[in-house]
Amino acid sequence: MLRRFARSQPVVSTPTPHSSRACARLHRMGAAKSTMRQDGQQHQQQQDALGVVIVDHGSRRKASNDMLLDFCQLYQQNTRQAVVEPAHMEIAEPTIAQAIGRCAERGAKHVVVAPYFLSRGRHIQEDIPALVAAAQKQYPQLQCSIAEPIGIDPLMVQLISNRVKAVLADDSRLAAAPAEQSHGTAQLEAVQPTGS
Repeated sequence: MLRRFARSQPVVSTPTPHSSRACARLHRMGAAKSTMRQDGQQHQQQQDALGVVIVDHGSRRKASNDMLLDFCQLYQQNTRQAVVEPAHMEIAEPTIAQAIGRCAERGAKHVVVAPYFLSRGRHIQEDIPALVAAAQKQYPQLQCSIAEPIGIDPLMVQLISNRVKAVLADDSRLAAAPAEQSHGTAQLEAVQPTGS
């Protein structure tokens, strides 16, 4: 037997202090979400207007220069930064000026040159600032800044620690291999007849 439900009559509710507080809370939540959306859009616009040039020394060896390309790709994937360009301080292309020009072509308004160098040597203090200043003259519409080099950082400690552990693991495997080989050689010598 089908049960029929009576149609509900419209309910007119009178506002209570609780309901007005709930409405106010919902209004604040909506405003916060709207602000978050605006902040997110503004952050995206700032990222779109930002270009990052990662610069290393440069080498005559193609494999060394290609390593910078791999690092730039990894940086872009991990940071979601839209405009990332590689540059070599000398010897190879793209140069710093070429990379900054490429950022300008891609719509960047502010370019940060990030040295892929460990310490604040002459290249960081003199050479790179001079090259960036020269490029800035070619692209006066851009704001160019230079980041600090990698330097001393706890993340570097962890990285070096990982490298030390890796080489120790390799060394222990290598140390075990000759022992096994010498044991096999000794067995072969024991079965070989001595000649005259």
